[in-house]
Amino acid sequence: MNMTQRKNWIVVAFTVLVAVAGLMPCAEAQSEKLGLLRISAEYPIQVPLSYSFSVKLKVEYAFRDYFEIHAAVYDGRRGAFARPLWEGEPQRLIDVGELTYDVKLKSPSQMGQWFLTAYAFFQDASGSSYFTDYERGPGFFEMSIKIADDAKLTLRAPYGNIPVHVDGVSYLTDGSGVFTRQFKVLTGHSVEVPRNVSIAEGWRIVFRSWNGTDPSNPKRLIIATDTVLVMDFGDEFYLDLVSDAADVKGSGWYPSGAIANFSAPQFAPKGWEGVLGVQWRFIGWSGDVESASPNERIVMDRPHRIAANWTVDYQQSILLMILIAVVVAGGLVVLSRRRPVNEPSSVTASPAVRTYCMFCGSNIDPDARFCSKCGKSQISSS
Repeated sequence: MNMTQRKNWIVVAFTVLVAVAGLMPCAEAQSEKLGLLRISAEYPIQVPLSYSFSVKLKVEYAFRDYFEIHAAVYDGRRGAFARPLWEGEPQRLIDVGELTYDVKLKSPSQMGQWFLTAYAFFQDASGSSYFTDYERGPGFFEMSIKIADDAKLTLRAPYGNIPVHVDGVSYLTDGSGVFTRQFKVLTGHSVEVPRNVSIAEGWRIVFRSWNGTDPSNPKRLIIATDTVLVMDFGDEFYLDLVSDAADVKGSGWYPSGAIANFSAPQFAPKGWEGVLGVQWRFIGWSGDVESASPNERIVMDRPHRIAANWTVDYQQSILLMILIAVVVAGGLVVLSRRRPVNEPSSVTASPAVRTYCMFCGSNIDPDARFCSKCGKSQISSS
């Protein structure tokens, strides 16, 4: 290329640059006649390659006079106006209000980070302008969207080897409590963890929430971009109350730091011997609590094991036997007093007949024919 051609190219390039610059919106200081003109946007953090999606724009305005405004979206960071992606229809407005736009865009065909900027322009004699200050604006909103077909889901647990279920398939976190998988972006998935997981004897963790806010389990989510879900678990410890005799109350799982109340009855029947009044008598606790009181408490800062101790009490049995003896004796006395007296027979026995000898007057047997003393016959001759 000779010197003349080079000069011609420079002139052409300069002319094009001036022309394009004349089309660019101006970002100079704004007129005091305008009260407020700002723009905001709702947009996806990540979309697949060559994917059609929507961006929602919201424009707020407050004018003292009529002004023509319009919204637009450009490819690139703020101040880059070479590639307009979308422009709204101009509107002439006054007073205070709000406009919303549903902008349809299509992502690039290459992976990477895509930068876009939305503007709210107003038109005056000098051309299109937008607010750059944050008191009455800003009239621009910068967006950064990741362009990639896949996104990473990461689950974090406070302990290693925690079971997790993703879309019904069982997995385990690694030794540091992390599970990671790649998924297609904008696809739905289900994540679930057990309600509780045993860490050691008498110690378990109970699921509370995801990221400290969402208690749903299973959790259903759309993978919009790389996502991290932290499993929030609470520690629970078991209070083990051991008793070889009567039942005691208070055994079970308690949250870490909770105060567990437990108790034992002062007396309790001793098997079949309890029928006779033989009892277990509580004499105290041993193990992680040493106390003679039947009602006690303990802070559940770890698993605890406490034994209830008993002795056999015969006092009630002895009193019961004495009472039974008294009752039996009293009953016999009452029965004896109520025994009926034998009444005399209605037929009285005839008094014994005394017979005498008709000759000598001696006492003889009534059936005797002769007197044993004088020997005379007692049969009358007549």
